[in-house]
Amino acid sequence: MPVDDARDPALRRERLIARCAAQRETLASALRELDKPIAVADRIASVACFLRAHPVVVVTVVAALVAVRPHTLLALAARGLAAWRLWRAVAALVEGPAARWLRGRAGGRS
Repeated sequence: MPVDDARDPALRRERLIARCAAQRETLASALRELDKPIAVADRIASVACFLRAHPVVVVTVVAALVAVRPHTLLALAARGLAAWRLWRAVAALVEGPAARWLRGRAGGRS
């Protein structure tokens, strides 16, 4: 004779525990998808806190933007973008060998 859920607390508890585990996994999976957006929001918040704590920086940047001609500003922005792209390319090239070198050094120690 099959045992009913309502009459067997142990069986009901077992099923609830399994359901909770499935829900925890679903929630963890959903939160993993939000890791990068949360990191970006955290970075923006930290920049905002820095700027609030250092108003002189904001005033200096705004004054520099007002003082510099638009053409010069575009040239500076283009150079900055080129430098950033170069930095990213060099970092990507160095990252692979450096990571392998560090793993090799860490693997040698016991």
